[in-house]
Amino acid sequence: MSIREFAAHLGVHERLVSKWEAGGDRVHPRPVNQAALDTSLARSDDVVRARFAALIDQPLIDRPTVPGFDMRQDSAEVRHGHADARQGNPAQASYSSDAELLALVDTGAMRGDALAAISERDLIMAAAHEASEHAGRAEGTNVGATTLEQLDADVTRIANDYVHVPPVPMMVEMLRVRRRVYRLLEGHQRPADTGHLYLLAGTLSGLLANASTDLGYVDAAGEQARAAWAYAELCGHNGLRSWTRGMQALIEYWSERPRRAVLLAQSGQQYADSATARVRLLNIEARIWSRLGSAHDTERCIRAADNARDGDSRDTLHDEVGGVFGFNEPKSQYYAGATYIHLGQAEPALQATHRAIELYSNGPTEQRSYGAESLARVDSAAAHLINGSLDGATEALQPVLRLDEEKRIAQLEERLIGLRQRLIRPEFRDVVAARELDETIEEFCGNTAAKGMLPPDTSR
Repeated sequence: MSIREFAAHLGVHERLVSKWEAGGDRVHPRPVNQAALDTSLARSDDVVRARFAALIDQPLIDRPTVPGFDMRQDSAEVRHGHADARQGNPAQASYSSDAELLALVDTGAMRGDALAAISERDLIMAAAHEASEHAGRAEGTNVGATTLEQLDADVTRIANDYVHVPPVPMMVEMLRVRRRVYRLLEGHQRPADTGHLYLLAGTLSGLLANASTDLGYVDAAGEQARAAWAYAELCGHNGLRSWTRGMQALIEYWSERPRRAVLLAQSGQQYADSATARVRLLNIEARIWSRLGSAHDTERCIRAADNARDGDSRDTLHDEVGGVFGFNEPKSQYYAGATYIHLGQAEPALQATHRAIELYSNGPTEQRSYGAESLARVDSAAAHLINGSLDGATEALQPVLRLDEEKRIAQLEERLIGLRQRLIRPEFRDVVAARELDETIEEFCGNTAAKGMLPPDTSR
């Protein structure tokens, strides 16, 4: 501040400030002015107080002293020009700032003689100042509306790009955005914004769980899914809760724990506030029941999913973010095909997989899930083999076998291994075309997205 500004700040004449500057250590301000100086310093921010301490070459304490001022003086008496009031008062309380007065409250020193020496006005004003200062800090935030809008846009973009972009580069992007969310959570923001950040962290953890399964790291996927669930609980978001339960059910299904998978899929229904969420969970449950060989429970879930699809309720994650979190008609048909393959029912499997492939092929490019479409083609090939048609299976597989290495997800390799088991059955054992197809699949599975992440083996 200039001399004029500082004088106005303290409520004194500017000539007095000039006199202080000229006098240096010889200056001893009157008590009322000393109190004003001391109060101004105490209410300054940490940067100003640290600079003050450095200038006078002393350690920074709660309230640095100014030359000529006794820290034991009663600030209330000094402020009001009643310095003589403390003469001969042995019970005088030792406080010289709001912080010191409130510290006496914390330590219980307001009892007995100390209470008589404390100004009522000081106590009331200290309480008021503490409230306004705390409210000011509470209003402060490291997250603005623009930041949250950008993070929301990032999550929506990643969730929708993931269905047609290879998993590894998308995983890097997921991790970058989540790390930014984590850094923001380490700061201070309004409670509502903290909940929003937890939702973003949970959504990104769910995406990372999905990517981990595509790359064959099921244990890592489980850990990401558990984190997603914790964040869903922290922000109380039912859309994320229901989606995460479905993801956890799939992880258990892929880990050969179908009974546990069924329970997780069923438990997710209590959080399913939208038709999409209910349909997804019922399709997941149907797929698991078919793996367990229960045609009755499978059909029950399929019928329930058909009925739930007629609902018009929506939620922000499944229906507005969409992409990985959505469950559209082609994905539903792909799930149906996989379900009927488990039951050994070739005709409904062929019908469902054909419909899924048709919808993906003719739909918008940005919504064409290469993973789901490729898996539907493998299931179509399996249905052809159930019917004894090697030519049909070979034709269905051709687009899959031309898939770029970086898009060969782990589930695709697993499904193709199951297909190879069908090719060694007696009816195909001595067929040259069957052996050639088996060799082509074996070569394909030797070069997947997960294996492409590993460094080359130079020990050979």
